[in-house]
Amino acid sequence: MADDAAVREKLEKGYLRISTVIEIVGAPKEHVEDTLRLVLKKLREEKGVELLGGKVHEPKPQGPFFSTFAELDVLVRDFATLIGLCFNYMPSSVEVVEPAQFKLSPVNVADLFNELLGRLHETDLRLKNTNAANMLLEKNLYNMLKNFVLLMLGSGSKTAGEISQKVGIPEQQLEPFLAKFEEEGMVRKDGHRYLARNIAK
Repeated sequence: MADDAAVREKLEKGYLRISTVIEIVGAPKEHVEDTLRLVLKKLREEKGVELLGGKVHEPKPQGPFFSTFAELDVLVRDFATLIGLCFNYMPSSVEVVEPAQFKLSPVNVADLFNELLGRLHETDLRLKNTNAANMLLEKNLYNMLKNFVLLMLGSGSKTAGEISQKVGIPEQQLEPFLAKFEEEGMVRKDGHRYLARNIAK
């Protein structure tokens, strides 16, 4: 527990005292517990953040997953640091406990919104990069599946079920791909069997 006088001194210097909840959901139970421990360790190492105390709750089953959370009493240097904490740790809730009132100059407000905008732009860039990487991955996986199917059909016609067993994709999920390959002129369907376009029968 932090010394009250030290906490009061930091509050007088402009620090904010917040109550926040950080939740972890996942499986198995041990992984959820380990992840929360790592999150709290990282939080203690954050510049401008001081963990005063808190309570960690035991993981509880939540469908196929486990859920645990920590209720934390935290000092943060300023609003910019609080914004960073919110973006980095995605807490379930944040309540400013102290001070009861704030006096922000126009410069402080501008700095606050610029920090928020910077974080939003950074997140947007990451999402765009992730989307671009996912699109490339999907395209490559699609081409790999198409080549695999064509290699299989090179030895003769196959049903969707037979192709499904070889590629390890459930038949219902595979059929839209086979239909797409047919649209592209790569395969043709003869009854319930698929053939490569260059296969006569």
